[in-house]
Amino acid sequence: MSAPDAMSESLNYPQQKRRAVASRSYRVKISPSNGQNFTAGQTVNIDLPSNLAGTYVNWNQCYLKMKTTLTGAASLDRCGAAGFINRVQCMTAGAQIFDLPNWNVLMTILMDGDSSPAYKAGVGNVLMGTNGGFQGGEDLADGVARTFCVPFVLHPFGMSTPHRLQPLFSSSPVQFKITLESIENALQTAGTPPTVLAFTEVELVCVFTELSPGAQAQVDQMSGGVYNVLASSYQNVGTTMGADSAVTANLGLSVSSLERIIVCHRPTGTINDVDFYSLGNRAKNGLQQYSIFINGEQYPARPVIVENKGAEALSEYLLSDHSLVNFDKQSSFNVAVKSNASYSGNGTDGASVIAGVAQPYIIDAPAGANIGGIGASSDIGSFITAVELETGLSDGRSQRLYSGVSTISSTVNYRGTYSGAAACQIDFFAQFTVLLSLNTRGTNVWAVSV
Repeated sequence: MSAPDAMSESLNYPQQKRRAVASRSYRVKISPSNGQNFTAGQTVNIDLPSNLAGTYVNWNQCYLKMKTTLTGAASLDRCGAAGFINRVQCMTAGAQIFDLPNWNVLMTILMDGDSSPAYKAGVGNVLMGTNGGFQGGEDLADGVARTFCVPFVLHPFGMSTPHRLQPLFSSSPVQFKITLESIENALQTAGTPPTVLAFTEVELVCVFTELSPGAQAQVDQMSGGVYNVLASSYQNVGTTMGADSAVTANLGLSVSSLERIIVCHRPTGTINDVDFYSLGNRAKNGLQQYSIFINGEQYPARPVIVENKGAEALSEYLLSDHSLVNFDKQSSFNVAVKSNASYSGNGTDGASVIAGVAQPYIIDAPAGANIGGIGASSDIGSFITAVELETGLSDGRSQRLYSGVSTISSTVNYRGTYSGAAACQIDFFAQFTVLLSLNTRGTNVWAVSV
């Protein structure tokens, strides 16, 4: 029997839209549970409500609002106010769901990979104080208050695949512990260092959706009282290197579905130093080639070669981001730039040297330059690379599949070869699949499985 002829979608005339189930959405502002005023380095605790029948939070519509006042003057790093957040933990009923140090470093990477210079100079500037320039973000004046709004989705509840609303009817509240960054890492100044970075009017602004009792009964019946949310999470592993020609690092990852590993190099001399940009100051640092080994098996099968403009290294990052063939891809990466001009110190004069090029992927340092404190032999810019570990059956992390590599009872190693390297911090951000589960017929407390 032959297959029936197909009809063009242009000739498909759907019926009128169906009405959604009865519900209402409303805005909620959640203040910290441990005070109203904070300074750099302190921790902000924000507790989501619990026991709210039929109520959900939509993380795509949530942001962290804060008002900052600086004693002294300085510039934000290129991720803007996102740089104020050093670490994010998520807890419930005494159990840990998520813990990510260097949250702002990863946020900078993701913003570089997914936002254009135009966004950073426009919407991003208004919200977070980013800009479309070379390194730094907005300048903060002495004693002038500035309100920022940082989209708050970099945690498992905000990275569900596909997107799911988070129920708020668990018996125990979900708490976020947000550790604020130090002045030395969050800001940059070539002058007198600021003495106080104060935060006031901190609040998590959310959109809640409340279903009618009948609609919630339908959802509960369909789910059987078990609300499973498949999501992505991150783990940060760091190591340091000197003038090494080879680096081997045991990453100690034990998860059932490892999706990718992002590799980031930051010059040691720029971290914890207010004279430099500490978060987005990412270097190639003489990296020649690298691989990931899981129980001795190499990923990819041959080492990734890093040369010239870094085409292969960037390709591997885009593969891990499932965006290699997205020709409309928005990012802040740009071509390699070679300058014959001399510039030194914190690199803030890079904008005049590079003439409007935003976050170059690789900058070849001119002879004798000291760019960002890592020496003339190294390249600096927004360099980032990765290793993709999902199977070819994955569809942009939108499938209900564990499609990564299991590293349970496995050894996970990074091996890199370097030439002309300087002292550097290497951060590995491992993205993996987690299952968040709320059993309303059982404990009615969120549990996480990795």
